[in-house]
Amino acid sequence: MIFGKNLKKILIASLVFLFAFQTISIIFSLYWRMPWIDNFTHFWGGATAGLGMIWWTFYSAKMSPMTKGVPKIYAFVVTLGFVALVGVFWEFYELIVDRLITKNNYISILQSGGLIDTMKDLFVDLLGGATVILRFFNERKKQQ
Repeated sequence: MIFGKNLKKILIASLVFLFAFQTISIIFSLYWRMPWIDNFTHFWGGATAGLGMIWWTFYSAKMSPMTKGVPKIYAFVVTLGFVALVGVFWEFYELIVDRLITKNNYISILQSGGLIDTMKDLFVDLLGGATVILRFFNERKKQQ
């Protein structure tokens, strides 16, 4: 069971793992050697962002009393909206790193390759977030 008392610990572990994996992948150029790793990290990032939003909305002391009885569609839309926002900011980060810091300029954002990669990344982010929210609904249903 993911969603319960240990959710905060799982969320922190997920963030640490994601950061470590991202760092190792960049240092050892794994994104260029194994292109599928990009999909894995975007899925994991979307799932982690979704976990964070679920924790904040349903388990944080500041929000949880207000969210009792919230319709599933609200939780789904809010969580996926947050995942999309995080994904968009991450894509801006990638663009800034590519253009200003590394000056690789491999793919222009205006070329179809860059746009297709960005859309794929955002889709995989949303897929990770949707997986987490659906798992949350499933576990919540079993507890009732």
